[in-house]
Amino acid sequence: MKTETLPIIGAASMEVIDRATTRLKAVPGVHDVSYLDAPARLFAQIDDKATTRAQLVSALAEAGVLVEDKPSPHANGSCCGGCGS
Repeated sequence: MKTETLPIIGAASMEVIDRATTRLKAVPGVHDVSYLDAPARLFAQIDDKATTRAQLVSALAEAGVLVEDKPSPHANGSCCGGCGS
């Protein structure tokens, strides 16, 4: 199991977040969803082999929530050496 972080683009009301959370929980392989508002993002506990980020992003789009692209681990110019690239 892993946690996928989904940064939300723009402001979202709690009604929209509730709808998005319900939509994510309906995706097969999603075990839990939580929300943090500063900055706005959703966290989904997922089966790492059964559920993809694309499925989560698609479910959120259907709920009217847009998600930032997944940032490159080297976006800030630093490298921990952990991924080997």
